[in-house]
Amino acid sequence: MNYQRFKGMSFFKSIKTEEQARLLVWSTRFEGREFVCPNCQSESYWEYACEPEIRKCIACEKHVRLRKGTMFENSKVSMLLWLRAIYFVMSSKRGVSALELQRRLEIGSYRTALGLLKKIRQSLLDRDAQYQLHDSIELDGTTFGSARANNQRDVLVAIETKSWVDSRGREKTRAGFAKVVVADETRANAEKFVNQNIKPGAMVNTDAGKAFTTATVTGIDFDYREMDSKREKVDAWLPWVHRFISNAKSWIIGTHHGVRAKYLHLYLAEYSYRFNRRHDPDSLFHRAIYAMSQSKPKTLGSLCA
Repeated sequence: MNYQRFKGMSFFKSIKTEEQARLLVWSTRFEGREFVCPNCQSESYWEYACEPEIRKCIACEKHVRLRKGTMFENSKVSMLLWLRAIYFVMSSKRGVSALELQRRLEIGSYRTALGLLKKIRQSLLDRDAQYQLHDSIELDGTTFGSARANNQRDVLVAIETKSWVDSRGREKTRAGFAKVVVADETRANAEKFVNQNIKPGAMVNTDAGKAFTTATVTGIDFDYREMDSKREKVDAWLPWVHRFISNAKSWIIGTHHGVRAKYLHLYLAEYSYRFNRRHDPDSLFHRAIYAMSQSKPKTLGSLCA
């Protein structure tokens, strides 16, 4: 998939009408092509003037609906409004709250804005769920929220680390892809998380927490070190995962002023998705449209953890 890059006001200059919004979603859904019949793979189609969200395969006469089978399904919101919502979310370095999205879209319903955000975030979560980490990994657990407010959840975070040598011959590391799951820090959850998100043959560096020291996963090597409050020790052993955790907490507090525990997984999905593609920010908007078009439809009620 060749993702388009939208800079500055280019989105608003190129996507002004509902028709232009539909055309972008059609081509994104079919990875740059106007149409691909899911039944016979033909690329020839008829289009109805009175039903612009339906295309009919010329070869087998199958009707394909633009929103059917995607996260857009069952939504009464126009495609132009959907794309504007996705653009505002993905073009902002720190994201937007539902209240801010409502204001930018100039819509009267806060609930509608919140529903758009939930489905966008679920699509980003679905997209990143397809990837597995490999080679060298940092893994640790943390907590988000307040125990006093009964709004605290445990979270497991893993990040690939890449080694490289700078121009002076010094070996350094950088963060690669990140994976996050909201789950209690137990042996069973640690094993499940590693099995689902890390490829065999990887080396996992983590702390000496019981959940990790007792975990056994075929094909994965674990290395443990006792951690304490000394920043030097943490930075030397798990620098990237702790930086990710610290920045994610600051983002949730700064942009959203805290979140409800049952929706934490959706907020962390947005943060992780943006983090994982931080080196190509101009493509985030188009990547998110693709994620929406490939995610299975879900009701808002099913998006709670």
